[in-house]
Amino acid sequence: MKSNSIARIAILGLPLALGAADPPGTTPATPLPARASIAAVSGNLPNALPVAAPRPMTTAEATPALSGVGMPLIPEQVIRPIDLPCALRLAGANDLDIAIAREGVAQAMAELQQARVMWLPSLYLGPNWIRHDGQAQTVQGPVQSISKSSLFLGATAAAGSSVSGPVPAGGPAQVSGLTSILRFSDAIFEPLAARQVAAARRAAIDRATNDALLGVAEAYMDLQLAAGTLAIAREAAANAETLAKLTSSYARTGAGLDADYRRAVTERDRQRKNVEAAVGDLEAASAELVRRTRLDPRLVVAPVEPPESVLRMVPQGFSLDELITTGLRNRPELAEAQALVQATLVRLKQAKLRPYIPSLAFRYSGGGFGGGTNSFFGDFASRSDADVNLYWEIQNLGFADKAIARQRAAQSRTACLEKLKVQDRVAAEVVQAVKGRIAASRRMQEAARAVPEALESLDLNLTNIRRGAGLPGATRPIEVLQPIQALALARTDYLAAVLAYNRSEFRLTRAVGRPPGVQAAPVAAGPPPARVAAGPDPSVDVRERPR
Repeated sequence: MKSNSIARIAILGLPLALGAADPPGTTPATPLPARASIAAVSGNLPNALPVAAPRPMTTAEATPALSGVGMPLIPEQVIRPIDLPCALRLAGANDLDIAIAREGVAQAMAELQQARVMWLPSLYLGPNWIRHDGQAQTVQGPVQSISKSSLFLGATAAAGSSVSGPVPAGGPAQVSGLTSILRFSDAIFEPLAARQVAAARRAAIDRATNDALLGVAEAYMDLQLAAGTLAIAREAAANAETLAKLTSSYARTGAGLDADYRRAVTERDRQRKNVEAAVGDLEAASAELVRRTRLDPRLVVAPVEPPESVLRMVPQGFSLDELITTGLRNRPELAEAQALVQATLVRLKQAKLRPYIPSLAFRYSGGGFGGGTNSFFGDFASRSDADVNLYWEIQNLGFADKAIARQRAAQSRTACLEKLKVQDRVAAEVVQAVKGRIAASRRMQEAARAVPEALESLDLNLTNIRRGAGLPGATRPIEVLQPIQALALARTDYLAAVLAYNRSEFRLTRAVGRPPGVQAAPVAAGPPPARVAAGPDPSVDVRERPR
């Protein structure tokens, strides 16, 4: 299969209202588009969402703001527009999980550098003074009472990393202990294992980036859902206000019932309550997006793209098997797991070969040495000493070596099982995203047909009311209540279906191993226009094979 990048769809005419150079909490230098209804400074929350090109306005867009309803929760707070590409760029630049993953790479590279220099000796600089008073055995054998002292000024180069206490007979410090021994097995295999760990940490950056971008995309769609719900609630409240005025007029003239008017007023108040609830949901979704993008927490952001914009990120013409294969090939989680498996295999080989690879204890010291009996210091001259020991170690008669090898083998098998878990999760995520996209697409098609029908029903009922009470075919004003509710429900269903489709596109893009980058953007604004039959949303489908 030819390797190509997954198709990216560029923005078609959607202005980037929030520049990346604008600092949080300031008014952008460029004015907002004329159709945009999002205040750049303190003002009302969006009554409708901006569009790129002239088109028939939706009912929500044509509805004016309700007096005293839907105001920001905190007066004079800053409301800033934000688009999806800008949110993704901010996530890639500011996300703390990505920064933590980068620091993990820095730590792994430092450990790799430390493993590579295990061959080099350590240097110890400084004086060494010794005094002895009392019994001591001479070289010939007799025990005598001796009082002596000595001073060594110089340096010691040793294959280890620490030194022990002074030698009783004087001279430079003796190198001893495990920390002072160069194990060739460690010097050979530790850099190989550290290199695999560093590769795993680099893959972790890609994983953290994918997760951060998906999280921001989900948060942005939550914000779009809240903004769309607010627009729908405003439209329903305005329609209910119109119905309350009609029923009031009919009740005053005796052409209608006062009970109908009371019922219409109740519906109006309920819809106004929905507007206030939608404002709260919008600002809560804004706070979550601000947290993920690490903007000024005092800001309220509102989406630039219409909520009904449909995203096309992964081409439709690929089978489920192809997409699963693509995910297994490209997901950074699998690259990370594979690198960790390789690291455990290196350490397993090290444990098996450890008894057969010798170790080296090496020391060389040079400097000035002098001393004498009692407190006499003299006879200073140069002195140098060298000790080299090459040996093989069978730890605890070989039983400890076998235990270490079994431990490393268990760690390797555990890493392989963890990799299998990641493979299963990747395949499941691809399947879930593909089926979620198919289901959302069908749901979107069905929901799109309901909106024009609801609009037409509302138009017909309003037309019948205007014919006058008592005339043949006239509609009681209160009968408009159900079409108002039906239109709000139809719009809500369509909005939820579109956003479910967009979420599945982002999830599928991540599942196959390609993060939703900043170039991906809505290709069409597809809300059903007011009182016009809604057809399928236009889109661009670039058929490239994923790799």
